[in-house]
Amino acid sequence: MVNMRFRAIIPAVSSIVLIILCGSGAAATQLQWKLAKGKTYYQRSVIEQQITQTVMGQEQKIDQIIGTGQKLQVLDVDARGNMRIQYTFLWSRLKQINPMAQVDYDSSQKSAVPAGAEGFAALIGRSFTVKMTPQGEILDVNGVEQLRDAVLKKLPPGTDTTIGMNPVAGYLDKESLEQMIKANTAIYPDHPVNPGDSWSKDITMAVGFKMIIRAKWTLQRAQGGVATIGMASTIRTDSSGPGMETQGMKMRFALSGTQEGTVEVAEATGLITAGKARAQLKGDIQVGQAGTAADAPPMMTIPMTIDTRTTSEMSEQMWKTTP
Repeated sequence: MVNMRFRAIIPAVSSIVLIILCGSGAAATQLQWKLAKGKTYYQRSVIEQQITQTVMGQEQKIDQIIGTGQKLQVLDVDARGNMRIQYTFLWSRLKQINPMAQVDYDSSQKSAVPAGAEGFAALIGRSFTVKMTPQGEILDVNGVEQLRDAVLKKLPPGTDTTIGMNPVAGYLDKESLEQMIKANTAIYPDHPVNPGDSWSKDITMAVGFKMIIRAKWTLQRAQGGVATIGMASTIRTDSSGPGMETQGMKMRFALSGTQEGTVEVAEATGLITAGKARAQLKGDIQVGQAGTAADAPPMMTIPMTIDTRTTSEMSEQMWKTTP
């Protein structure tokens, strides 16, 4: 039971790694999102994770892949350049291999949906809209409740869709979905930069518990209308946070590590045409009974390491191959 719970919690951490696939810069220029009204763009990301945890003295390994592909239709652009964009899910992928179960689903394969992947299958064709500034600041998100209701109708009765307990849950919650979008759009330098220039920012993300990321981007080169940016950051859980309670359990996370990667950004549109990243986290999770005092000793401490690799791409053309 402990393993089943934790293999569901960790996918939420994977969204953190998408942060390193944002941010942009170019030689003496300020990159922004400059998407044209009436245009359609495509976005896809794939997260691969290897998780090792020790439960009651036994080492357990979990491998998983989470992927989504979306169509972005620019419905309107106002005088300030703010864009209203409709996101529609076109592709989803979920693969999990662990001591308790195996799930392997790819929406492009047109095969039967295995147990555990119903939520990812139900995302296909569902939409929501986002209004954002050229700097990637999100002004509004609409349609998430309708998306959530449509997906829930396709799930088996009693399915837990708590954030951190189900990998599809982040796509059904307005705040979590907004954080995912920000991870791909919100981190741009606030001033023109030249090759060799760096900029930094501290970022806090809630994935059932709080993570603090201190990120530093460096413009490596800008040529042919493409800016190449390197990134290095540190990640740690917020020790002052309240922890997480679910299904009668209270969990406090003590994880930290580093992440690094590169992105290529099209100067004309601000789209991340290619990005890759790797993050490594180590630490432990202390498990106790829900409702106990904050200083109560844990019932169990679970050492854990997480190795995450992420790829991301955006284009004016739909992808032709499945990763």
